[in-house]
Amino acid sequence: MTWLLDSYAIVEMIRGNPSYRSYRGDPAITILPNLAESYYVLASQGQIELARTCVETLSPIVVPIPISLIPPAMDFRRKVRGATGERFSYADAFGYSLALSTGCGFLTGAHEFRGFPSVEFVR
Repeated sequence: MTWLLDSYAIVEMIRGNPSYRSYRGDPAITILPNLAESYYVLASQGQIELARTCVETLSPIVVPIPISLIPPAMDFRRKVRGATGERFSYADAFGYSLALSTGCGFLTGAHEFRGFPSVEFVR
């Protein structure tokens, strides 16, 4: 299966979280907002070199967000609340919608997605 990696999954994978080890060899894609968010999280925690490595390593798997995905992604963001009761970020709405539209699994550890279809929740 091909996975769409959200920023939570990216950060945990790049940090070497053993729970994500079994996914490292699987085909994967991500979107630019997830890569940017991952850089931000790592850099904000003082891990600048790891953040740069993350961008360099994962930039080849970044796929564009099709314009046609704007309506379903923003409808999802507007209408659906996560398991925690919060609205989804733009990055999460686009990432999850892209995963659904392409048949990818959505790999995350974000509690908001717990129990959603096509989501692989890993901590």
